[in-house]
Amino acid sequence: MSFTKADALTRIYPFLIRLVLPQGVIDYEKNIPATDVIIIATTNNVLVRKEIHPALIALLAQTIVEAHNETGFFQRVGEFPIQTDAEFPVAQGAVDFYKNGPSFLNKYLPFWIVPHVLRLFAVLLAGGAIIYPLFSFAPKLYQWFLKDRMSKLYRRLRTVDEALQQELTAPQVVTLQKDLENINRATRVLPKRNSDLFFDFNQHMESTRTRLASRLVELRSQMTKVA
Repeated sequence: MSFTKADALTRIYPFLIRLVLPQGVIDYEKNIPATDVIIIATTNNVLVRKEIHPALIALLAQTIVEAHNETGFFQRVGEFPIQTDAEFPVAQGAVDFYKNGPSFLNKYLPFWIVPHVLRLFAVLLAGGAIIYPLFSFAPKLYQWFLKDRMSKLYRRLRTVDEALQQELTAPQVVTLQKDLENINRATRVLPKRNSDLFFDFNQHMESTRTRLASRLVELRSQMTKVA
């Protein structure tokens, strides 16, 4: 039976759709039906609970497309399923599938392994987000430790230098020489890539060592004259 008011019914009842059974589509030679038949039908809805995983929704949408995407009496290839629904909101997983097709991983990997690969990617991404700043911060941290160590060595060297400005005895000068050698040993741990710092510091230390040696010779000469 042909519905002459099919368009009106679909406007009044959104869950109805207007279909046309073309003339001769059932039997072309016998011309069945003899004229286009306008009919109405209800749409079939596949409903899922909100807690269903999006990956399962995408898999279900893929199955529906494979089963109902072909041509028929009432539809062309690719016309069904559709992304719109007058009664229920379409799940985002289904919208994404209808818009973009299956994901890259779903094209080449079994369905059961895809969630594990996605979790692995998430872990790697999170790890990269944490590790990358650490790698970029590591050189700055290294420079801070190096600068702090050099500052401590210079403070020790300055203490020896300040002691030289005072009146000293020969044993005190010998003690300062021992302190200077301890400072010298501490500089040996500097990496070779920081040789510029090592040689610059060593130049200042050699100057102090020379002054200590001169002071010791002077004091011993004075003691010899007194004796």
